[in-house]
Amino acid sequence: MAKRCFQCGNDNSDQAFCGVCGSPLALNDYISRKVKDQLSDTIRDRDVLEMDSSIKVFKQAWEWIRLIFGIAVGLLVLAGGGVIWKASDFRSGVDKAKQSVADTARKSSEDIAQSSSQSKQDISSALEAGKASISRAASEAARQSQALKETTIQAQGEISRQKVALRGDIDDSRRQLEAAGKIQPEMEDMRKQLALATSEIQAQQKVISSSEEFVKSVFSSHMVQIFSIGQLPKDHYAIVPPPSKEVKNTVVLLLLNSAPIQGTLQVQYHIFVQPPDSYFFIHNLVFFFWGDPAENLQQKPISVSYFPDRSDKEVIHSLSEHDGRVFADDQPLPKFFQPDPDFKGNKWMPIAPSSAKP
Repeated sequence: MAKRCFQCGNDNSDQAFCGVCGSPLALNDYISRKVKDQLSDTIRDRDVLEMDSSIKVFKQAWEWIRLIFGIAVGLLVLAGGGVIWKASDFRSGVDKAKQSVADTARKSSEDIAQSSSQSKQDISSALEAGKASISRAASEAARQSQALKETTIQAQGEISRQKVALRGDIDDSRRQLEAAGKIQPEMEDMRKQLALATSEIQAQQKVISSSEEFVKSVFSSHMVQIFSIGQLPKDHYAIVPPPSKEVKNTVVLLLLNSAPIQGTLQVQYHIFVQPPDSYFFIHNLVFFFWGDPAENLQQKPISVSYFPDRSDKEVIHSLSEHDGRVFADDQPLPKFFQPDPDFKGNKWMPIAPSSAKP
């Protein structure tokens, strides 16, 4: 824990002396050193003052002694006869010198006493200042100790809260890990199901793509053929009028380029779509039963739309009419709405052996 220096305020690590000013970091050591320094400074100042005063007194006395000795020697040399008178003067001068020395000593003593008194006052002031400094340092140390105590209490509370929160997080993590471990098999099953569903979706996409291509191919093959009765080419259609007035339908034979797919054939006269039961087809030959007069067929064209069946290869190439009968290529077709004992069937319309009539 960091220690604040009482001398300079620097924060130090856990050590005995400050790393900046060298002062003790322990409060008792700091106070002892402070008092010792104050007393040492005060005593040293008093010794210096007394020594200076003594030196001044000695110098003053020595000057007077030298002066008196010089005067005495001069008097002895100049007037030997007035030695007695001069001796009295010398005694008087000595007395004066003594008085001067005494005065000087008294003055020096007073100065020393005054200096001693001032030194005592300085020592007292220094002691008071030391006490005040010690008191301030103690107060600051107590304040810092209280602040450190409060900070420690707050840190302990925060650490306790963090420990509780950490313990809760650890418990939550443990529960989540346990839950994850429990649902891992389910997740593995879901992953497998997802992979299977993905493969099925890809397969369906391929089928859809193939179906789209198939539909495009089928619809692109849609065909429409127009038949204008009475106009060329006449080998692609034939008209079989009713044999009597009682019969109202005219048989119209229409030869397509390809055999239509079942259910896709549609016959239309001009703008009128014919009912599905009015026609049928064998391979690529359409039999259409027209209920109006046959001559009306020449007024408007007949259109046939269908989707071709490419798999049917047995197609009829042309229609012809002779001997009162219509032929598909070289195969005779039956006569409609009347007895036809001569019809023996053909390769597209065979007759069963037990049938007496077509």
